[in-house]
Amino acid sequence: MKKILFILTTVFFSGFVFSQENKVLESQIVKQWMDYSKGFEYKDYERIASHFTYPAIFNNSTPIIVKNKKMMIEAYRSVRENVQKDYKYSLIDKWKLINITNEFLILDAHYSRYNADYKQILSGRGLYFYRKVNGNWFIKEVTTLSQNKL
Repeated sequence: MKKILFILTTVFFSGFVFSQENKVLESQIVKQWMDYSKGFEYKDYERIASHFTYPAIFNNSTPIIVKNKKMMIEAYRSVRENVQKDYKYSLIDKWKLINITNEFLILDAHYSRYNADYKQILSGRGLYFYRKVNGNWFIKEVTTLSQNKL
């Protein structure tokens, strides 16, 4: 009986510790995504580029491989200059963190874009593939699943 109680207690606390670690990682990744989004809002291309590891991949209608930071800055400058005319900022609405390995995960993010009047102008969903490099998490790939102008 003592062995069974010990095993159940060990399993419970192991699951609890894993759950807590996962929540910390989830919070970290979502905060990083929000900082990446702020970089887009403020046209801070260095800030955006600092969130990636290279080469990086964009899977949109035509996949693009971005080989280095300079190319990333140029790519985001082009995207930002051609975004909706009245775009002001983006918010993440809901998300799911999918752990693949200890060094690879996916953030499944549903987000919205807003104008200066706080009116939602677009809703979208993207998969952000993160890779752990030297103990830090960086975006390796972005796949846009949907974007709906409102």
